[in-house]
Amino acid sequence: MKTAVFGSAFNPPTRGHLDAIEHVLDHENNFEQVLLIPSYQHAFAKSMIDYNHRVALLQAFVDDIADKRVRAYPVEHLIANDGKPVYTFDVLSHLENTEFGGDQLSFVMGPDNQANWSKFYKAEEIEQRWGVFVVPERKAIRSTLVRDALSTSQPIDHLVTPSVAMYLQEHKLYD
Repeated sequence: MKTAVFGSAFNPPTRGHLDAIEHVLDHENNFEQVLLIPSYQHAFAKSMIDYNHRVALLQAFVDDIADKRVRAYPVEHLIANDGKPVYTFDVLSHLENTEFGGDQLSFVMGPDNQANWSKFYKAEEIEQRWGVFVVPERKAIRSTLVRDALSTSQPIDHLVTPSVAMYLQEHKLYD
């Protein structure tokens, strides 16, 4: 199976992420499924809300998408070691040694990660072993916009899916 592995902080998941997923699933790309993997310990020390909230937000996001080819797959907490960052290489290696071992895995990244690709741990080996699929930024909706809107009591419905908005508001995240 041709599987796209889309790792992100998902802090929170946005309509920008949704657009990237739609691009990955475009019939010309031939991906049969997309695994959405939230960061547990971010490799670049990004500040994030609690992992459990991000996992719940990601599941709400996937529920809103309602496409059986898209799965939330929180796995980094299983491979994290003593508070050290979890690298993309580690995630792909783990997937290769589990139920996805027979799949053709490809790492999905946006233009922001593409610009920093040389900083990724074992970037060349990732490209050689699994491949990389770069999605264009067609909708400039980033998590920072959502966090900023929430911190200033602005509407977020145009930035996130309905269940994500509801979860964020119920739990008063980023206020």
